[in-house]
Amino acid sequence: LDLGIGGAESLVLNLAKATLPPEAEGGRDAKESPEPSGRISIYTTHCSPTHCYDEVRPPRGRLSPHVHVRGSWIPRRLRLGGTALCSALRMLYLTHCAARDHPDASVFVLDVLPTGVPYLVEWWNVSAGVLFYCHFPDKLLTRDTVNGEQGPSATLDAATVRGSTSLFRLFLITLT
Repeated sequence: LDLGIGGAESLVLNLAKATLPPEAEGGRDAKESPEPSGRISIYTTHCSPTHCYDEVRPPRGRLSPHVHVRGSWIPRRLRLGGTALCSALRMLYLTHCAARDHPDASVFVLDVLPTGVPYLVEWWNVSAGVLFYCHFPDKLLTRDTVNGEQGPSATLDAATVRGSTSLFRLFLITLT
């Protein structure tokens, strides 16, 4: 969702850099054009120029022209919690924007949440490959069972978040 300086971001940027033409002398693309090639687009809800990899940092980042910030207006959480629900909605919106802007893409790479996978496959009926990179960034949402160890008991808020997320996932599975 956010393009920061973590391992998942590094993976996505390495995939993106692999599709670019080789760099020419002086750090510019071989075409000497700062315009995106149209071959890659990176969608995110947030990219801070002070907290990101050099490759995406404007204006000189090699991938900077390929980064599209969408959905930053969607809140990260609601007043009483709902972080997971808001994250799922933000991911769904990013997926919608990417599919709308690039309906003929050859592959979609999704990170953090699989919310967009059934949306791409069933709603957009994309013929592209869909790669979902799964890791465990939200340890605080499941802090009562992290790594199989019993931790502090789950609060009502955490139980509510897990329950609402499960219902939302069930809804998405029903759509597929």
